[in-house]
Amino acid sequence: MVWTDRFRRGVLGSCALAMLGATAALYAADLSVLRKVEPGLWDIQSRDVRDGGRTMCIADPLVLTQLAHPGLACTRFVISSTEDSVAVHYSCAGTGNGQTDIRVETPRLVQIETQGMVRQTPFQWRYQARRIGECSTPKK
Repeated sequence: MVWTDRFRRGVLGSCALAMLGATAALYAADLSVLRKVEPGLWDIQSRDVRDGGRTMCIADPLVLTQLAHPGLACTRFVISSTEDSVAVHYSCAGTGNGQTDIRVETPRLVQIETQGMVRQTPFQWRYQARRIGECSTPKK
């Protein structure tokens, strides 16, 4: 069989699309442990002296993967995933990167360890996050 350039590009393109689809499905499945985390108001307490705690309204538990880079659109790569934990590496263009390990003890209690760089400054933090209630809605 003679392989024409057009046929070869078609085969390679189809393979690339199949790999992307498989990667997207695997990526979504690897973050599935975060689906156990209940949305709501969370108290996130530092287990280190260097960083104080905070209270956050969490609608999407994915925000827990990048506590050092809140609100930024970062790329993520799942390093490992089990039934109760996930390790994620993320990179935020121009502002830094990190690796976060999350262990879901219960839907309302999560342990978080994160380290990386924020604007060329290293960080390494440990948190215990506990759901404390519902998020309040602003009054009109």
